[in-house]
Amino acid sequence: MPLDFITLYVIILINSASFALVWAVIALTYHSLTAARHWLAALLMTCASGPLLFLGDGHPILAFFGLTLVAGSFAMIWQGLRVFYGNSFRGLHVLAIMAATMAALLGLGTSQEAVNLIAAVSQSVPVLLAIATLLRGGSLSAGVGVATAAALVVVIGQTGEGASNLMRLTGALGDETYYGFAALFLLCAIVGGSVWNIGFLLMAADRYRASLVALAKTDELTGLANRRGLRERMLKLERRSQRSGAPVVLMMIDMDRFKSINDGYGHAAGDAALAHVANTIHDFLEDDQFAARIGGDEFCVLLPRLGGAEAQQLADRLARRINRTPLTWNGHQIALSASIGLTEWRPGRVRLVDGLDRADDMMFKAKRLRQAPAALALSA
Repeated sequence: MPLDFITLYVIILINSASFALVWAVIALTYHSLTAARHWLAALLMTCASGPLLFLGDGHPILAFFGLTLVAGSFAMIWQGLRVFYGNSFRGLHVLAIMAATMAALLGLGTSQEAVNLIAAVSQSVPVLLAIATLLRGGSLSAGVGVATAAALVVVIGQTGEGASNLMRLTGALGDETYYGFAALFLLCAIVGGSVWNIGFLLMAADRYRASLVALAKTDELTGLANRRGLRERMLKLERRSQRSGAPVVLMMIDMDRFKSINDGYGHAAGDAALAHVANTIHDFLEDDQFAARIGGDEFCVLLPRLGGAEAQQLADRLARRINRTPLTWNGHQIALSASIGLTEWRPGRVRLVDGLDRADDMMFKAKRLRQAPAALALSA
């Protein structure tokens, strides 16, 4: 049974309206997902184009406006992807694609073949830009794969539409032959448009799942990893060290006189002191070094590929940094200091996570020694 264009247009309208409702709910529920608003706008533009294209038979200007909206909707999808990956929305690019489409239709759309060719090109360009944005996103999740495959289906359909109408313009293809398979190109747009919305939904779900996982491993007050995040990092580091044979130094850091800060200035000041020390530690470390708050006023730092002597020098510098950067709180300068204990772990039968207790013992031993600027001890 041959495909009917009117039926396909109705399917596009229903399909776009359905996904528009989905993205409207998501945009209203998840305000941080700004891309949802752009994808919603794209679907609303597609919905608005339907009546214009239906009424455009015999009224070319209405059809031109409809095709311009379709090109704009594809451009909005591209911009939504840019926003999803943290880039700025470029509305001028959307307007430029729409203006170029309308100008080409007004200037060159003297026949249906030319109109179809212009529409195919104006829709393919933003879809290709969307594919490039997806591939540059750095993630190879299922959602990205689905959205990319769907966009390629759209491009294939538009390429076929453009090529066949170019052949009609040159006389290489007859109208009867063209209309025998032209609806298939429109079908590609329907399938691709449906499936890439599913891909975008999967991408959004992956984003929120990753956020939840990150929250479960992050200390809310300081932004450092929590104990769960630390243990996960230790397992990865242990496997890497087992392969390379490189040592790992565990550094335990305990703030001195933390209770006196809470008692003298209030718990808000204590929280600010913890965040201040956490920032000091984070800014002090190099890229492959890892810090976590493991509870109360205790922090742990993993120092891969460092020997005991190097780590002790680094700990001494860190203790001095903490001592020299007091917390400013409500006009008060609150002096801070910390005691640090170290233990060096080498691959063997003892697990890296077991080194936490040894480093903790060294830290309390260091606290009892009360050396300046912070007491240090090393367990080999």
